[in-house]
Amino acid sequence: MVKKTEPNVENNENDYVSTKLSLLDKDNVVISDVHKEILEDEIKELPPIKEGELNVSGAYIFDQGDKYEIKVYVRNGLSENLNLEDIPFVIKGSKGEILASQLFDLRALGQLPPHSVRPIKIYFNKENVKVDKIPEKWELALNGTFKISRKVKTRYEGLPEKISDKDKKVLQDFLDGLPDIEEGEFSISTFSIGINTDGTILATCVMRNAALKPITLEKVPVTLLNEDRKIVNSNEFKLKDFTVSPYRARLCNFSFQTGVKPEKAQELKDWSIVYKLYRYKK
Repeated sequence: MVKKTEPNVENNENDYVSTKLSLLDKDNVVISDVHKEILEDEIKELPPIKEGELNVSGAYIFDQGDKYEIKVYVRNGLSENLNLEDIPFVIKGSKGEILASQLFDLRALGQLPPHSVRPIKIYFNKENVKVDKIPEKWELALNGTFKISRKVKTRYEGLPEKISDKDKKVLQDFLDGLPDIEEGEFSISTFSIGINTDGTILATCVMRNAALKPITLEKVPVTLLNEDRKIVNSNEFKLKDFTVSPYRARLCNFSFQTGVKPEKAQELKDWSIVYKLYRYKK
């Protein structure tokens, strides 16, 4: 086993952020308090990182014969959650030369909270190592371009002023239950579909904007499907002054006229919306 030698880093407290140990729920249950203390002591020995940085530090490397095991501390220096996917790692020598390189899938690391650090073990296959033996002085680093997905938590804007607290809770529960949305994405999710006594089918959706800029919609293609997934209506709706602010969610209604007039308003269970146009026969 070879311990990694840490480089000398000049520390300016105004430029650096501290990171706290963060474990996945399943690890937090099985790891003992003594083991957690050991992890925290190792974290204290890591070189400081600056605000906004993603950092990896190797704690040790162990030759397993056909591969090298490396214990890594991944630190999130950003003030927001991070989800890492395919990340290229390299092992460098004392002169900065690349000794090994390999791509690792870090989805198992889970979502990293702001200013947190989480340990993980990675395994370099010997076929990806350029030297016969990793020297005593080595360093683990990130290399090239890689994808960091940032999950965005949106909040409602523009809700009706007279909406009841009960309806607010229903809407909030729906928003909280939607799949995570990554920074830069825009999504439309169907909230409800129902028919009124005048024969109008009203479809309500929630639009989420995870981009850094406001997004204005002028047209939205909408196809209404019944419980048998058959097309009931397909139309392109024109929206007027409809803008969703950054990191916000907004309700939008689409109405379809029918010749059916039920005695009372009712939910159309198992009906759905597809946000594209289809040809259909009336």
